[in-house]
Amino acid sequence: MKVFILAAGFGKRLRPFTEKLPKPLIKIKHKPLIDWNLKKIKKAGFKNIIINTHYLSDEIIKFVGNGEKYGLKINFSYEKKIKGTGGALVKARRLIHNEPFLLLSGDLWSDYPFEKFLEFKLKKAAHLIFIKDKNGEDAYLESGIVKNSKTKNNLTYSGIAVIHPKIFKELKEDYYDLWADLLQKHIKHSKVTGEIYSGDLVNLNSKKEMNLLDALVVE
Repeated sequence: MKVFILAAGFGKRLRPFTEKLPKPLIKIKHKPLIDWNLKKIKKAGFKNIIINTHYLSDEIIKFVGNGEKYGLKINFSYEKKIKGTGGALVKARRLIHNEPFLLLSGDLWSDYPFEKFLEFKLKKAAHLIFIKDKNGEDAYLESGIVKNSKTKNNLTYSGIAVIHPKIFKELKEDYYDLWADLLQKHIKHSKVTGEIYSGDLVNLNSKKEMNLLDALVVE
């Protein structure tokens, strides 16, 4: 299974730290966030990685390289015009090919055991990892199936998913949002499964979360 890391965003919520540095290169314990994640991915047993880039793309490519220093094979999908979290997958489909892949947000850190996905058999269009959130607006689960209701939603999508490329196979290259444009129609037809994760999971969007990650991440 390949891993796709979303790393093209501008990181606007983390300014001024991201004015000259893309969010995946923000340092946590003196190492870029993407460095921690690539080492975790390697330790979990994955080998082939795709990273999409746009904002300060050269900085990410320069730091990561071809993946040799991690024992990984890394390919980049550069977006001259940013494509969104869904459009990124459409643009990179030739690199993704036809098998399900693990999708990770580039501003995410979690102690989630990625190795469980090495032999994961995707039975639906996608499998999403959620966190419980009293203000969650994304979804709720019913017997492991992702549902959507304004009165029942109590979960927030974590930024971790297994996706089957068939959900964007017929789409032309354009800007797409992963949730609204790719997943919602499959959720409506009960074709997306999910699970709740209660371990450590942080999306890096503020100085507060930078400090939290400094405390959580262990060498």
